[in-house]
Amino acid sequence: MKKKTWIISALIVLILFGCNHTNNSTLITSNLKKVEQKGNMTEEQLKTIPERYKASSLEEGLDALPFKIKIPHDIPFDAMPFRISTIDDIKHDGKKLRVDFSTFSKEKDEMIILTITVHNFEVEYSGTSEEVKLAGGVIGHYYGNSLTFEKNGIYYEIGYNNKNISPEQHKKDIIKIANQML
Repeated sequence: MKKKTWIISALIVLILFGCNHTNNSTLITSNLKKVEQKGNMTEEQLKTIPERYKASSLEEGLDALPFKIKIPHDIPFDAMPFRISTIDDIKHDGKKLRVDFSTFSKEKDEMIILTITVHNFEVEYSGTSEEVKLAGGVIGHYYGNSLTFEKNGIYYEIGYNNKNISPEQHKKDIIKIANQML
């Protein structure tokens, strides 16, 4: 009887832990490093700027987020591994987040940079854009060097600078990158 009770208790703990972990709707900061703001700001001023975090690895940063992000794997140039530049907690509550990823060319003489910014809140963009169709019927907005789109309340901006290719190839490349994230 004691063995059966112990097994049932262990299962309940595992189920509760699993539910708690998968239903988390806020940023998990336990494995992130908080970036201290520099300057002579008052407590009130500090409340108006996002809390900034750094992750020691891409996987660690992705695991800390309350939403899933697909990282593109087929990059149109010989790229360094993606890294998370920053995770910003806009309202200091772990719910309204901005995440910046980046990679660049392995060739030091090539100035090729790919940046991806992901928000879980709507962002206004200005300027003239061209609507483009992405995978799954998602509509993107192409601005020349960047592409924005939204899926399931997550907003994406991809910035791609590569002066070695034509504007037509640039557009094809950035759309291909976006489609991998859907």
